[in-house]
Amino acid sequence: MFVSNYETSLDVKGRVSVPAPFRRVLETSSHIYLYPALDGSACLEGGGEALMQQNQRLMMRMSPNSVARRVFMNRAFSKAIDLRCHETGRIRIPEKLLAHAQISKQMIFVGAMDRFQIWSPDCYQAHDADMESQLAEMQEALEQTFHAALSDGTLHTGKGEDK
Repeated sequence: MFVSNYETSLDVKGRVSVPAPFRRVLETSSHIYLYPALDGSACLEGGGEALMQQNQRLMMRMSPNSVARRVFMNRAFSKAIDLRCHETGRIRIPEKLLAHAQISKQMIFVGAMDRFQIWSPDCYQAHDADMESQLAEMQEALEQTFHAALSDGTLHTGKGEDK
């Protein structure tokens, strides 16, 4: 699982080191995929083969003629790049993707559960402030999810009753 955030920068050769905790999550994947965020945010989303398979399963549930499917396929597959980490954990992000994320040198790798995001520090600061400002309003959604899981028996507390 991708958690926390790590600020880093491009080196003189235009490479960046993927944070070690993220590399450990990606260890089972021989590939790192990056693409512009599906929600239109000014960041990049990334992950391993499991993320791309998850995206594929999601889109395969949509009608082949669906405009939404074509839009998301264009973003997640047509604009995706397939990278391999050097032995030192460095990758080279193409200029086109860096430009999408408004990254010139400094960047922040941000954990997002099943994927990670790469932001420019300024864009991430604005995004983070926006998310924090909405937190109180979103408490009801969290409560509804909890109560739905409780009532349908899918709530797992991790106290040994899971089978």
